[in-house]
Amino acid sequence: MKPKIAKRATPNQERSQRTVERVLAAAADLLEEVGFERLSTNLICKRAGLTPPALYRYFPNKYAVLKELGQQLMERQNEILERWQPDTVNLDTIAAQYERFLCDTLQVTRDTKAGGWIMRSLHATPILADVRLDSHRRMAQHSADLALKLWPDLSPEAAFANARVGIETGYAVIEMIFDEPEIDADAAIKMTASMLAHNLKMLVASHG
Repeated sequence: MKPKIAKRATPNQERSQRTVERVLAAAADLLEEVGFERLSTNLICKRAGLTPPALYRYFPNKYAVLKELGQQLMERQNEILERWQPDTVNLDTIAAQYERFLCDTLQVTRDTKAGGWIMRSLHATPILADVRLDSHRRMAQHSADLALKLWPDLSPEAAFANARVGIETGYAVIEMIFDEPEIDADAAIKMTASMLAHNLKMLVASHG
């Protein structure tokens, strides 16, 4: 039986907010030390200097903690895409725009404590899948809407499908860079950007 993730209590005082932040900081530290499979509420309590009842007031289990970390990371990553406003229909420049977006996403993930581990937990833990899928679908719709403004002859369905594949591909490559540190990150991003740009060019050409 899968564990349930109840909605955590919302901190209504500064002290409560600090407690939540301590829990999240402790969990991020532990993710880098032991990984998400060995992460436990007992370890989090010990690291944060809290009793289990104090933790359970806000997070019923470790999955709720991981969900909060995942949502925070996704929001930071999504802010990059939401600021991305391509203002040209020149498809010859789109690869460079994709590359910049992927580089910025990689950097914000690196700047987030345990960012790579948080991405892994969202991908590998079924109970957390909705966090990743909901975020990716929302960003794919945002990207599709941008494409439809630039190329109004595209069908909404095709624009969304192309954006959805692009979002999933981009995030998969970001995760791979953390899993395979020996692979040149810049080269991997450049290759991915080229593929995404090619797909978009083919899509636009097919609707021309």
